[in-house]
Amino acid sequence: MKSMKKKRRGWIRILIILIVLAAIGGGAYWFYTQRGGGDESAAYVQSVAEIAGMGNVGLFAQYNGIVEAKDVIEVNPSGDLTVKECYVSAGSKVNAGDPLFRYDVDDLTISHAQLLIDITGIENGLRTNREQLESLEKRLEKAKEKDRYEIELSIQTVELDIKKAEFDLKDKRQKAEEMQKLIDASEVTSPVSGTVRSVRDDTNSDPFGYSGGGSNAYITIIAGTDYCVKGTVNEQTVYTLFVGMPVLIRSRVDDTVYRGTIYRIDTDKTVSDQQMYYYEGGERASKYAFYVEPESIEGLMIGQHVLIDLNADESPGGALMLPGAFLFEEDGGFWVWAKGADNRIEKRRVEVGAYDEATECYEILTGLSPKDRIAFPDETVHAGMLATETAFVDPNAEPGPDNGTMLPENGMPGAYEEPIFDPGLLPGEDGVDIVDFGG
Repeated sequence: MKSMKKKRRGWIRILIILIVLAAIGGGAYWFYTQRGGGDESAAYVQSVAEIAGMGNVGLFAQYNGIVEAKDVIEVNPSGDLTVKECYVSAGSKVNAGDPLFRYDVDDLTISHAQLLIDITGIENGLRTNREQLESLEKRLEKAKEKDRYEIELSIQTVELDIKKAEFDLKDKRQKAEEMQKLIDASEVTSPVSGTVRSVRDDTNSDPFGYSGGGSNAYITIIAGTDYCVKGTVNEQTVYTLFVGMPVLIRSRVDDTVYRGTIYRIDTDKTVSDQQMYYYEGGERASKYAFYVEPESIEGLMIGQHVLIDLNADESPGGALMLPGAFLFEEDGGFWVWAKGADNRIEKRRVEVGAYDEATECYEILTGLSPKDRIAFPDETVHAGMLATETAFVDPNAEPGPDNGTMLPENGMPGAYEEPIFDPGLLPGEDGVDIVDFGG
């Protein structure tokens, strides 16, 4: 009797376990089917920044930039002198008139002293010659005819000696004056107030000026506090820029945006760096510097790295404008298919503002930021799909408009476009900064 009860209790335990497992399995099935967790289909998503024209729209939308002073002063020593002592180093603050370095003028001082001795000797010799000339001229006045020829010849010789001495004296006096100026200016001072950016190490200098790709000047000084932003552009796209072109300057660490204008494009010389790229034929492509004047420098620091955005007119006041094709209307509101925190597509409501008929874009007030990713709302997209930033490619499909290999320029599927790709280029080596606003 007891054994029967034990067996019954054992079956009851097994039955309870099976019921619990079935409940867990049913719940998981409901969760994955209802919430989309089990949906392994994928939807292609794009950065809102790219779609809205705030990021890498087109191939050349953004460039790396660095904040610099508008005026960078170069100070080089005289080629005839060597530097004995330098008083500053990179980062030193200097005022106009502060000493920067001192020449080694010990040998120059000795040479100057020898010149002064030579000048004194010439002056004494001239005095003697002039006295001799005066004496000869007096003798000539009283000389007999037979002695005049010899005296005249002596006078001519002394006059020639005087002229040579006068020329030599003038030359040595000029050299002495120049030496004295160098000795007096043995300490070279700063022509401006500012910050020393670099001091060349002459023990390991590059005579051709390519060390580190920068200036080969002995000392460079960042003058004043008037800032600019320096960007680089390759030779293929330099002519798409123009002086007076409005741009946006975007901070790399926060959402701060400055407006600015390109005021100089330096096509007279190339920028030397180690990121020059090569075309397939092995031909080297050059890069050039361009300079942007920001409307405000508040918060900018010398040496700060920023992004230069050529799409400066994306919307009035910097509003986020999204093409209407990426929105759909339901329940009296606007929605998008957005990438959620779990990397799956979610239906998200957005609040829209003004509509721009010219661009067919809506102002997005809330619900989206430039860092979000969204999918184009066609009939295949639904909640729960995996979000991918790699377009689907059917390996069995021929290249064409229906294989989904590329998106057209407006970011919407439906028109095939050949990808722009050069196997000779590596990412980031074309002078263009490919920006991922998603971090």
